[in-house]
Amino acid sequence: MTLNTKGPCAQCGKMYSKSKASSHLLQCIAETFAPSESTTEGYLICVSSCDYPNWYWMFITVPKDFTLKDVDYFLRDIWLECCGHMSAFYIGDLDYSSYPMTGDGTQSMNKKMGQILSPGLKFTYTYDMGSSTELKLDVVATVTACPDDEIMLIMKNEPPAFLCEICNKSAETICTLCGGKTCKGCNEKHSCVIKEEDTYMLSNLVNSPRTGVCGYECEYE
Repeated sequence: MTLNTKGPCAQCGKMYSKSKASSHLLQCIAETFAPSESTTEGYLICVSSCDYPNWYWMFITVPKDFTLKDVDYFLRDIWLECCGHMSAFYIGDLDYSSYPMTGDGTQSMNKKMGQILSPGLKFTYTYDMGSSTELKLDVVATVTACPDDEIMLIMKNEPPAFLCEICNKSAETICTLCGGKTCKGCNEKHSCVIKEEDTYMLSNLVNSPRTGVCGYECEYE
């Protein structure tokens, strides 16, 4: 399915696709945030779904003094958290785990971003080692000034315009068994519902790469 989403810049409201966002955001950040007591150096990072990179993506700024654990919490809050699953960053040859175990070679997520990141670095992240949701993170650039007390969401994709597989109206529901999407009026006609004679597998369709996985229905506000 060919589908590319756009998202609004949090500073000026202009809409951009993921591929054209970076240059605009760097300019907008520079015009909005000047070095001061409430700003610090950080990174502009593009986060996207490994499976659907043109559907689900966002750009964030992260202060250099923040840790991988801070980013882990942010990603869980905005896109992923359902059951407190384990997660991990994979950077170069090292694995940084939310639950590092002595002797298994994993590292703690308490490492500061400024110690391990640099412009151009690409790495990955996995939430839930069973029904996994995998993300890729690209360090776009260093920014001289960003808020020093938060990870700032500066652009995020608008919800993909999925259509109901039965009537072609806007889809509202996703099947956790097959991934099929329906509007609520057509839920009873979905093949898995007919086969199982139940609707237990249907979940609300949300703007997250984890939609339809492990009962995830949360959505960042």
